[in-house]
This record gives sequence, C-alpha cells and structure tokens, in this order.
Amino acid sequence: MKHLFFAGLAACSASPGGAQVPLTLDTSFRCGLVYASLTDAHPLADGRLWIVGRISFDGTNPVPSSRRLLPNGSLDPEIGLGSLSGGTIVETPEYFYSPAGGGPRRMRLDGTAIYDFNPGPANTPYPGLVGYDWGDINVQSDGKILCTGASQLDYAFGFDSPGWYSVFRLCDNARLDSTYDMRTTDGTIWSLEPTGEDQFFASGVFTTYEGVPVGRIVRIWADGELDTTYQSPILKGYAKCFIQQPDGRMIVGGQFVLPNDPDTMHLIRLLPDGALDSTFHNDTEYKHLPQFSFGDFAFGVNDIEQLADGNIIVGGNFTHMDGQLRRGVALVDSLGNLLNTAFTGAGCGLAAQINSTHTYSGLASIDPAPDGSIYLVGEFNGFDDGVVSDTAQRMICRLHGLNVGVSEHQAKANDGLRVYPNPGSGQITVEWPGHLIKTMRFVDAQGRCAYSITCASCVRADVNVPSSGLYVLIVEDEQGDRISTKLTKP
Repeated sequence: MKHLFFAGLAACSASPGGAQVPLTLDTSFRCGLVYASLTDAHPLADGRLWIVGRISFDGTNPVPSSRRLLPNGSLDPEIGLGSLSGGTIVETPEYFYSPAGGGPRRMRLDGTAIYDFNPGPANTPYPGLVGYDWGDINVQSDGKILCTGASQLDYAFGFDSPGWYSVFRLCDNARLDSTYDMRTTDGTIWSLEPTGEDQFFASGVFTTYEGVPVGRIVRIWADGELDTTYQSPILKGYAKCFIQQPDGRMIVGGQFVLPNDPDTMHLIRLLPDGALDSTFHNDTEYKHLPQFSFGDFAFGVNDIEQLADGNIIVGGNFTHMDGQLRRGVALVDSLGNLLNTAFTGAGCGLAAQINSTHTYSGLASIDPAPDGSIYLVGEFNGFDDGVVSDTAQRMICRLHGLNVGVSEHQAKANDGLRVYPNPGSGQITVEWPGHLIKTMRFVDAQGRCAYSITCASCVRADVNVPSSGLYVLIVEDEQGDRISTKLTKP
C-alpha cells in the first residue's frame, strides 16, 4: 500500500491540445494496449514508466507481466517483458519488487527480468511455505521483505511450528527468515502501510491477531508485535489504501462496516488511537449502478492521493458518489465532501475482456510522477474528465498536475548540484553554487513527495532525510529553476 502527502512538483510539458487545465487529460499520452487489467504504474524520473498487471498488446490473451512505456505512452522497444506480475511496484536502490499471487517478484532497475527469485520453490520442500493468499510487502533497508497474507508452514522453522501465518519475513534470496517470529490471524492480511516509525498499519479480513480480538485495521511493530494502544472500530471490510496525516490521523479507503451503523462506508478518517473521526464526512455515499449481487461489498475505493491543496483524488470501481455520476474517479475536499471542480464527466469508459461481452471499468491505482503529472491506472476504455474526452485512452491515462499555468521551469540534470554524503544515513548537505535554494522536495520510490523543505535563500543546506529508501531530490531556486538528482538513505 502506498500514500503520504503529494505536493505538485513541476509543470507538465505543453500538449498539442491547447491550454492545459489542472486534473484534466494530457492527450499527448496514449498507451496502445489492446486489453489490460493494470494494478499499478511506477513513473520514473526520466518520464518513462513501468506498468504491471494482466497485459495484452497484440490481442492475445493477457498475461501477468510488466512493461516499460515511453513518456508518450508507447511501448519502450528496448525492454521486453519484466518479471513483475501484479500488485504495486516498489523501488529500492537495486531492484523493483511487486507482490503477486504466488509471492513477491523482483526485477533489476534496468528492466532485466529475475525469474529465480520465487518464494515457493525457494522454500520447498523445507520448510514448506505455501502461500494460499499473498497480501502486501515492505522491502526493508537490509533487503529482507516483510510479507502479509495467509500462508501455510508445513514444518517447524525458527520460532514457529507448522500452521497458518499472516505476517512473516523473507531473506534476500526468497528463503523464509528463521530469525523472524511469524504472526497469526484468523484470516488474511491484505494491506500493509509503513508509518515511518518502525511501525505498520495492517488490514484485512480477520477478527483476531495472535489470539487477541481486534478490528479490521491493526497497528504492529516491525517485529510483528501488536500495538494494543490502537483500536479500530471496523467490524467488516478492510482498508485498501491509506493517507497518513501530520497530526496522526489517517484517511483510509476500502469497504467498512462499523458498530451500530448498517451502511457500508468507503472513505473514512480515523483518529490517532484508531477511533472514527466524526469531523470527517465518513458517510459520503458510494454506489455502483447497476447494483452487484453482493451490494456495497462488491465495489470500493482502491486508491487515494492527497494533493498539495489538501483535496483528495479517489479512485475505485464505483459509479456514483452522493447520487452524482463519478465513474471510477472523483475529487473530494480534505473532509471527504464531493467537489464539482474536477472529474464531472463520464469518467472511466466501459471495457470488455478479450473474447467476452462482460464490461467493466474502474481504477486500481493513482500514481503521481516526479514532473507533477498524475497517472490513473485500471481497467477502462476511453476517459472523460468533464473538460476533455478521449476515447483512445485505454487502461492508463495521464492528467495535468495542479500547477499547470504557473511559471514553468523544467527540471534540469544535476549539473552543479552537490549532495553529500550520498548514500547517507543521517544529515546530508545540499549545495547549488551560484543559486539561492528556495525549496527541496524528496520524492520517494512511489512518486510521492515524502518530505519538503523551504529554505531561507541559501546556497547550502543541511537536512535530515526522514526514512530509508531511494529518493529523487528536486531543488528549486528563487527564480523557479529546478535541478534533480537521486539520493539513497540506507
């Protein structure tokens, strides 16, 4: 899972369609997919991006795979099929990872596939780790991978006896980590969200954690121990996406049923102790029309992204919000109220699977790019944002960012920029000779602004990078010029 605050980083390049409007289609981007059900996109600093999901470019049956696209959406001819196959894409200093139906998959940053990283064969016959359901992953700085789901262990291993486990850890070679005490639930953990403080939010379909009764969202330490100070009230459903706010509150999307409330909620805000925040519009009505046989649990909010102005893009497989047409995507304010300033058109157009008459549409992921643009990813044929309609958009489209129309200064190469030490584990120094630094933004591996600083017009700044990982550091001077470089914190 992924979500922190995203700040608009740079203006989009001009498109041939005329004046640009924030949060409208950039029609210079089109992807030539015949069919796909995409689960994520990972924009790169050079404008290219990786996509992952079930993909077909030639009309044959789609297969779980990953491909790299050029900045205009066309297929990158330098790279063939990648070894990622589903879920979200996670970047580390050495690899891309993704969770998948058979466990985490790995690929080199240059796109070279890695097929021998596979937890199934790596743990067969001993200790016999069989993933019935693989959930989410978090790649730690030492290369070990924290995993969730519902996986069976056939033989005693490390601390643990045979049985079913929902939290465990893999080593860098995909072998089960015998030093990690695996944790149990009475169901499946699907989502894992790091807090940046050696803790995680975990959510799924369960009612107990290590035998302790819990709600559908729990907070755990990195070693898997339950934080009993956090108590969520959710009885049914689970969280698919998270936005952590600076004051400790958390906005979550998915499907939720709370005590003494028969209605299903889809976007809620929780207080730092897990209680429902009554100041948020938790009761916004999300619907799918025509209705599915499973009612409000047959659809949900799949991803959320908070913008620099505080508003939130909401994506999922719903069709209406508060009675208004919002097929797959909507904009709400910081309290969850529906806005009519964006996405007022037909939204995601219906798509049919190959050799099928069944139609479907919706978003799986919202992915901001380092240049300020935003990608919408899912399963759709055509997109209408209410200002621009383009029937050629398929399964992924690009939106203009918030700062379209302001003075545009494209990000430059890192000529003259000095960042040291790099990699650096503590305080780093940033120098840009001949320029007065105004702002610095640290964009994480998910394309989000994880940290930003406003400087007092200096040529040198000493800063502390908040957490381990790979970042793109974007530095802007008083004239609005920007340069960028990669930064790694071990």
